[in-house]
Order: sequence, then C-alpha cells, then structure tokens
Amino acid sequence: MSAIMMLKAPGVTPARQLDRLRAVYRRRGWTVWHGSATGQYWAAHTKQMVMLSGDSAQELEAKIERLEHSSRPAGATFSHLVRARRTGALRLPPRPRPRGSWHQRGAMAGAR
Repeated sequence: MSAIMMLKAPGVTPARQLDRLRAVYRRRGWTVWHGSATGQYWAAHTKQMVMLSGDSAQELEAKIERLEHSSRPAGATFSHLVRARRTGALRLPPRPRPRGSWHQRGAMAGAR
C-alpha cells in the first residue's frame, strides 16, 4: 500500500500536512519541511544526496514515492528476503574464529 494520502479538506493547515509527511517519511531517512516564504514543501535525503520540492504536500509526496520506487532494487523487498531465507538461498559466510588466549604460542601460552 502506498503512503500517498490525498488531503483536500479546506481546514487542513500546512502544519498538519507537514506533521503527517514527517511521520511517514522520517523512518525512511527523509527530512521534510515547509518554506513559509515560498509556500513550498521540501524534502531531503542525506544518504541518497537528494533534495526535492513541491508546491503542495501531495506533489512532494508523489515525487518522494516515485524516486523511492525507481531507486529500489527489485530483489531487495522484504518478501524476497524471507523467501530466500526459507529456501536456504541466503548463505552467510562462516563466523571468524575469535581472537583469544587459547591460540597463543610461546612462553606465556602455558601460564594462563
């Protein structure tokens, strides 16, 4: 299900729309704000080095969703990882041996 919710109610303030956008996209790494001088909505994702703007909250939301959908690899969905784990296709390398005193050699090896 997409996170896009169209709010067309006349009593919806930019602050309420901004709170909703922040609640949805903060967990995905987005910082969202509203420019009071320009009236535009802005979003930045520092990990992806992307900055977007829109004239309305809905326009900005659509741009974020479009960007996330286009940059998401096809095999990186959660259901794909679960399926790979169940079938045994997800193989992890063996754990490295711990570095401890049991493997030491020399004069101090017997004086544990």
